[in-house]
Amino acid sequence: MPSGLRLKPGSLEVYSFDQEAFELQPGVDVAPARVPVEGRTWRFLIEAEGKRTGFLALAQSMRPALEGAGWTWQWKERGVARRQAGEIDEWLRFGPAGSGEMKVVLVLRCAPRTLVLPRPGAVPVLPAPQQDFPYLPPWPGGKLVSSVPSQSPVDADIDGKPTLVRVTFVEKEYALADPPTPHEFLKVYRSALQAAGWEIDGVFRASLVQIQAHYAQEGRDIRVTLRLLGDAMVISVADVGAQRPR
Repeated sequence: MPSGLRLKPGSLEVYSFDQEAFELQPGVDVAPARVPVEGRTWRFLIEAEGKRTGFLALAQSMRPALEGAGWTWQWKERGVARRQAGEIDEWLRFGPAGSGEMKVVLVLRCAPRTLVLPRPGAVPVLPAPQQDFPYLPPWPGGKLVSSVPSQSPVDADIDGKPTLVRVTFVEKEYALADPPTPHEFLKVYRSALQAAGWEIDGVFRASLVQIQAHYAQEGRDIRVTLRLLGDAMVISVADVGAQRPR
């Protein structure tokens, strides 16, 4: 931290894995580019110690401090810099925030956490209310708080014809002690589901953070929705194949 500046108390947010887009300065006949960078992410505010100082004065203190610490500018006027040393790759951007404040985002490139999902077997297994789904565990550290059945119509293939079938979904909600960011949740579960033979039907990230998938191997027909709800998540599963009319 440059002399005379400090981290604003209470402003620091740390995420084990997230994504931020950094802008690269355009060149001759080269348009500006946005580089998505994934990794451990810090977001915080910087202010002057003592007397309130405007953003331009904060930036004048920040720039030489970054240069002295080995950062190279990717777009100096936008406050975008990068530092590489061996396997370490860090990206930083600063810009104006509130009066007398500078907002900073710092990303250290790294891999997300990983999940390994067991493949569903050929024989349906219905978990008890107090048990996890055998092939869809919650996010690491998740604690089961509820298990509720509900009914809903789904599309199914009956005798070669698409038909609406009313099936029972089992919805399990978990409290998360160390919740992921929406980006990590979707990235990790998508990769884990695909590795276990699931097909992804939809990924949503807005006010709703959700991934939908189905499993159609070994004669199975399983539908799943995984939803992130801040410090909780929901896994909703319907074994359509086991409930299909014979």
